[in-house]
Amino acid sequence: MSPDGIPTAEAPTAAPAPSTVDLATTWSPPLDMPTAGRLLRVTIPATRSHFTARDALLYLPPAALTTDPPHLPVAVLLSGQSRGAGPEDVETGGQIEATMDALAALHRGLAPIVVVPDQLGPASANPMCVDGPLGNSATYLEQDVPAWITAHLRVQTGAAAWTIGGFSQGGTCAIQLGAGDPDRFGNLLDVSGEQGPSLGSVANTVARGFSGNAAAWRAAQPAALMSAHGPYPATWAFFAAGAADHTYGPVMPVQAARARAAGMHVATWVVPGARHNWTTARVALAAGTAWLMPRLGLAPTG
Repeated sequence: MSPDGIPTAEAPTAAPAPSTVDLATTWSPPLDMPTAGRLLRVTIPATRSHFTARDALLYLPPAALTTDPPHLPVAVLLSGQSRGAGPEDVETGGQIEATMDALAALHRGLAPIVVVPDQLGPASANPMCVDGPLGNSATYLEQDVPAWITAHLRVQTGAAAWTIGGFSQGGTCAIQLGAGDPDRFGNLLDVSGEQGPSLGSVANTVARGFSGNAAAWRAAQPAALMSAHGPYPATWAFFAAGAADHTYGPVMPVQAARARAAGMHVATWVVPGARHNWTTARVALAAGTAWLMPRLGLAPTG
């Protein structure tokens, strides 16, 4: 077992990892498989980005805790941004361990490996998942985090097996990274995300987040990213927001329509009676992951 608590058997093998695997039809749970997964706290170094990140959360489903675990798909999930926010919110508010355990219980121990990195930094600031004066958050998420995952875990490598998702600011990051890096993230879960990276007013965002470069700010908007990198015939996108979220709720159908127009396979959900909170995030991330299970090869299609 590693110092982080990752089982030795979960280490990648010498053979190249598969791009995708249809575990729904090939997986047989071994007798040694536990009934629940495991939540760990791990350090993901910022080797390329030099971004100051706090420890990440790592969820390993039951299938990953066997003596010969399969290569699994991976979901990179992000918290929202507020005072004191960080990866722990995805467990304390989003109950990610219980959510994924419930999903695995329905699918013979299969669920994505979940990694919850810190896209905010120790001050719970808002680097907006871009590279800029507030930190190289984008490089951390697009290069450092995937490099650590593939070096330490038995995961599939194809974009179809990788999901980027999050709540609020984390949802905004999900559409930014899903639209901007489709060769890495073939799936995205945007729960109650914003129209685009923002520090309040456009003037403040451009000044503080983009060193005054308005063109860089415009290029970082999801609509611009979709225009630059689309179409997306191989991307699956799930958008959700609370019915009573009067700030970010109206953004959801607009963002979903853009994604659909750019060629993504899109599903949407307005959570009845829900507001902009972790209750909404919990049920929506669960629903979005369940929707992706056949796509990830963890549940039968149809």
